[in-house]
Amino acid sequence: DFVRHPGASAVVAVDGDGRVCVVRQYRHGIMDFLWEIPAGKLDKGEPPEACAVRELHEETGVSAARWTPLGTFLPAPGIFTEVIHLYLAQDLKLGAAAPDADEELEVQWLPLTDVIGRVLRGEWNDGKTAVGLLRAQYHLQM
Repeated sequence: DFVRHPGASAVVAVDGDGRVCVVRQYRHGIMDFLWEIPAGKLDKGEPPEACAVRELHEETGVSAARWTPLGTFLPAPGIFTEVIHLYLAQDLKLGAAAPDADEELEVQWLPLTDVIGRVLRGEWNDGKTAVGLLRAQYHLQM
């Protein structure tokens, strides 16, 4: 048995000061709040990069002039068909967020080194966020 999923995109948005945009939202599956990188489900026929651009803007109000693919993440390949496309967004411009009606999001900008530490210490456990942040850090150090 497995669950079919249309896929998703997730974004590590890093500003000129090395801070990452993260969102805190309630997740029913664990009945708790999580800090995550902005992400969302692909609309039918939507290219992954277009989804990343849309979700970053909807959830945070941020737009980016530079986009770098960071590969894919398979959250649970034994039970889901979901593939999450990861992106690094840079050269950012701030604007007004427009979250979906059912989304209550808290947005924060935190230093990349701090959020990497939270992942490595086991304080943040969202898979796409952990993989996205580590890949972004690796890319930025290249």
